[in-house]
Amino acid sequence: MPDVLIDAGAPAGFPEVAAYCLKHTVPLLECVSHLRPRYSGLLDEVAAAVPVLEAVNLSFGSYLQRRLTGLVAAVHHFTTPHVDVLDRHPHRKAARISATAERLATAWTDAGGHPEAQLGLRRGGPEVSEHSITWTWGTDEALTVHHQVISLRAAARTALAFAPRLPRHPPGLIALDDFFHALSTSPFDDHPMKGAF
Repeated sequence: MPDVLIDAGAPAGFPEVAAYCLKHTVPLLECVSHLRPRYSGLLDEVAAAVPVLEAVNLSFGSYLQRRLTGLVAAVHHFTTPHVDVLDRHPHRKAARISATAERLATAWTDAGGHPEAQLGLRRGGPEVSEHSITWTWGTDEALTVHHQVISLRAAARTALAFAPRLPRHPPGLIALDDFFHALSTSPFDDHPMKGAF
């Protein structure tokens, strides 16, 4: 029996994953995007029984990008900015806004930023993905926070570092950014991700 199940499959496979976790009381590291709203109830049911880390994007750089977005939202803007979020993936990715781009836009508004970000989509280019958020103030200046994932090893490395910590948690849905924040502010000598980066 595994200590943790890491689900990185297709959304359609989630009911089978959920049934396994419920039957065997196995914590879940859920990496599949766009489970909500279709499987929201089932995800909550699993989280009532075991700890579930909902991890749409396991990239450390993506987490830092959301934190920086929150910092920009928290300052007073002398001129209301125009805000754009760009989502780029290779051609094989479905032509819909990724969950990562949606979360980046939400990080802006959740931290008090306004107006809402305009979401842009581009399909093409190299593996794996790029996401950027740009603030433009009038015609005078702009700021872009850009993040690129070159290899899925970045996500795999983080998943393997996070998984051993999940069984220590009580049942419930754990926010990925809370997990990242706890680990990124812990003493590095005792850090479970020491050497991972």
